[in-house]
Amino acid sequence: MVQELYTYRAEKKVILQKQENQFVIRTNPDNLKKVDTLLDVEQVSPASFRITTDESNLDHLMNIAREMAPAHHAYYRIETNDEFLITDRIFVKFRKVISEEETTLFTSRYKLLLLEKYDDYNYLFQLTNATDMNPIKLIVKLMEEETIVESADHDLNHQMHTYDLEIPRDEAYSKQWHLHTHFRNTEYDSRSSTRCEDAWKLLGHFGSEDIVIGITDDGCKIDHPDFNSSNKFAGYGYFKDERLFTNSDSDFQKQQMYIKCKNHGTSCAGIVAAEVDAQFTVGAAPGCRLLPIKWESKEEGLFISDSKLMTVLNYIADKIDILSNSWGRSPERTWPTQVLDKITELATTGGRRRKGIIFLWAAGNENCPIEHNALVEVPYTDGWENGSWIGVKKAKNFHHSLVGIPGVIFIGALSSTAQRSHYSNYGSGLSISAPSSNLHEYFRMPVKGIPITTATGSIPVLHGACIPENVTSRFGGTSSATPLVAGIAALTISANPQLSALEVVSILKSTASKNLNFEGYPKTPPSPFDRDISWDISPIPPFDKGTFIDIGSNDGTWSPWFGYGRVDALDAVKAALKRRQEPII
Repeated sequence: MVQELYTYRAEKKVILQKQENQFVIRTNPDNLKKVDTLLDVEQVSPASFRITTDESNLDHLMNIAREMAPAHHAYYRIETNDEFLITDRIFVKFRKVISEEETTLFTSRYKLLLLEKYDDYNYLFQLTNATDMNPIKLIVKLMEEETIVESADHDLNHQMHTYDLEIPRDEAYSKQWHLHTHFRNTEYDSRSSTRCEDAWKLLGHFGSEDIVIGITDDGCKIDHPDFNSSNKFAGYGYFKDERLFTNSDSDFQKQQMYIKCKNHGTSCAGIVAAEVDAQFTVGAAPGCRLLPIKWESKEEGLFISDSKLMTVLNYIADKIDILSNSWGRSPERTWPTQVLDKITELATTGGRRRKGIIFLWAAGNENCPIEHNALVEVPYTDGWENGSWIGVKKAKNFHHSLVGIPGVIFIGALSSTAQRSHYSNYGSGLSISAPSSNLHEYFRMPVKGIPITTATGSIPVLHGACIPENVTSRFGGTSSATPLVAGIAALTISANPQLSALEVVSILKSTASKNLNFEGYPKTPPSPFDRDISWDISPIPPFDKGTFIDIGSNDGTWSPWFGYGRVDALDAVKAALKRRQEPII
């Protein structure tokens, strides 16, 4: 009988499968050139590479690799076939405060290095060559046998997707239909607008420079003309390997904040707070400040680990009011207890005002549930790879461990027709929606919708070259919807700085518009390369209608397609002003 391979993630048992023709090595890429029998090399983090080779040659190559650097098998979750990118680092939470002597005994027992002590209970350790078991087995041993340990978890690497869509270009502010209602186009319905322009008029300004929005992404073009006021940035930072370099560090290099043709983060920053007096575009909260954090990245996405996210959370803990994250992954994304606890803490007592931080995450562009255990297999990819149809990947269980944490909201997308964007993830966990682009998730039929115009940096042209550009009209996805809500949250706090983060979230939900387009989409048409389209079942019951229903929430009715509705800047600012305590004269 084959023994079940498992470990633990967020204190829950996870069944794994070892890939028989792959392993992962943490090394300099130059070292890999010394091995001439590698079939395929894929970078999975700034310092780690997944090697694919012949199954018969795996053990031999791993022995060679282990002479160069730490190497281990590649693992996948059996339930979802999703990658499980372990590292040689683990989180440990002890049941009680342990002394320095007890810490030394613990590290000696398992031959570990202490990398970080987060507080009296939570630590980050690294395995060594002397550790007599791999991280998978060590986590199991600590969880099941070590009495002084409350929980142990992997410091996983994550290859996160950025949620933008490449669609046709347009012009600048007059074309920014998501901010105002005087745009005219046959594919524009004014119900899709957030009415930011009306909110500015009510406020009498464009947002307070005291309010700071953090953005974690692939960087930001700090010298973009849309961000050229002297006090636009409250700070910024970038990751290099495991270290976060910030603008207050003596060895900080400002040019590292932006890589040519990597514009996702710059576009998100433009959506939030591009300046109203700039030459090009305008953000939702032009008067507010920004604090961008740059993850390391490759063309397909971002390199994020659990410990790096902890580093970001500790850095921004007292510096920002809102954190916008236009990245994620489906069908499952879990974080260790340390991350969940830290976000929970910061959402209530953290932030620049000590009134909590609002955390926003993109719901995702996979046309699948966010949080749901389905009875049928649901597609969560678009089915294409390198220009060829390979078929969609499917899963039954969809889970994101940040869902349900007060102060954390997941943002969906609706098109310029006020209709749910075809790609936008749906169902339980969806908090609110905002206008964005539209595109058929499977690239098989036209759908109506106008893309978002925002800031950008240099754009790619022929032969890998990049040319300067300041505006794009090709942005979209839940990537665009998320920073838009972040900017409107900043306007709401600008209207009433006495509000807590949780109160602002409640205002955004309770004032969201429910006057929307509930029309669905026809099923994907068959094609010569895929005649059986029975797989196209999203949105699945009980989320197959966008109708608003009573879920017993004080914030009002909720829709599986739109959350509490389309974010409304004008009504949110009105509600915030109404709650403001006027000074007693």
